[in-house]
Amino acid sequence: MHASYTIKLHRRVLKFVKELSDKKVKVKIVRTLDMLTGYPIVLRRLDVEKLEGMNRAYRLRIGKYRIIFYADKEERTIYVTHIGKRGKLY
Repeated sequence: MHASYTIKLHRRVLKFVKELSDKKVKVKIVRTLDMLTGYPIVLRRLDVEKLEGMNRAYRLRIGKYRIIFYADKEERTIYVTHIGKRGKLY
């Protein structure tokens, strides 16, 4: 069995989730972020696409929200760098 990955959230991601007023969306985002510890196997169950032109960067879709993250396979760490609505991220 594969060891799980560690999730590291940028402070802007923590702030965004903390200030999100929609409780259902907040819970869904937190649960999905927790699922990322199962990388790369969990990617099959989530709406994830590799971002073109960005080495090791992925986009995770949760409804109208997008999460941008990088996977460091050597450190077994997922770095979540951005979160927001699609129109505001890219």
